[in-house]
Amino acid sequence: MSVITPEIQPRRMAIPFDSLTQRFFFLDNPLLSVFVGALSSTFPPGEAEFIASVRLYRDKVTSPELQEQIRGFIGQEGHHSHQHKRANEVLRDLGIDAVRLEKSLEREIKRRLHEGKAKPKFRLALTVGMEHLTAILAEHVLTNPEIFDGLDDSVKELLYWHAVEEIEHKAVAFDVFMSTEGDQAYLRRVLRFATLMFSVRISLYMVALLWWSKKRPTWRDIKEFYKFLFGKKGMISGVRSNYKDFFKAGFHPWDHENTDLIERWKKDFYREEHDQGRAKTV
Repeated sequence: MSVITPEIQPRRMAIPFDSLTQRFFFLDNPLLSVFVGALSSTFPPGEAEFIASVRLYRDKVTSPELQEQIRGFIGQEGHHSHQHKRANEVLRDLGIDAVRLEKSLEREIKRRLHEGKAKPKFRLALTVGMEHLTAILAEHVLTNPEIFDGLDDSVKELLYWHAVEEIEHKAVAFDVFMSTEGDQAYLRRVLRFATLMFSVRISLYMVALLWWSKKRPTWRDIKEFYKFLFGKKGMISGVRSNYKDFFKAGFHPWDHENTDLIERWKKDFYREEHDQGRAKTV
């Protein structure tokens, strides 16, 4: 490939959530706020599973370069999980109980994937699919950061940092799978399943968070949320083309060459005072 892939740098960001004091912290819109809360609730258990699925194949990887990338991937995902746990606790205290959903998903992953003895191939393919979804969403967010105008500053910083590291390591699980299993048709099938599963889960989690917070959205809230998802720069409408590319023969995540967004984050969004230095890799 012609693109020079970036170094995967696990950064130990410690984002203060002091400014997160309002329950509906995204434009005072309950739908937008619980959408972000629902996403955040999935990250700690989801990323722990991503790490576990890659580790199942670690000893089969012969490339020293890919082994180094795996170490960076584990470091980044582990620290994302830690920071989202902190954010979820703050949200819970405000009345958006992301921790309750986080614990529920932990139990479900244990029951369905671990105790259910899901095949390693399926678990890694599921990780590849979810990494594709997060990578294209990350690209969209950093390309159009204004879509988060009105979001609490600390949550915005968390999401931008998470997004840039998702871009840096977006090909790791894919490369591990292709170097060991080599079945790209299987990846395409599992991505369809992952997309449906993720969409349903986020929708149900949003309903739960609204119900627990005893808040009924207004018609204005609904229209604003619809625009956020399906408007000109919507979170769904804006990623359709990149999503479909995964189904092209021979697709690789770095076919979406977007290393410029890493430099943009460093220039526009990086907060040095919140960086505790590079995280350890294992």
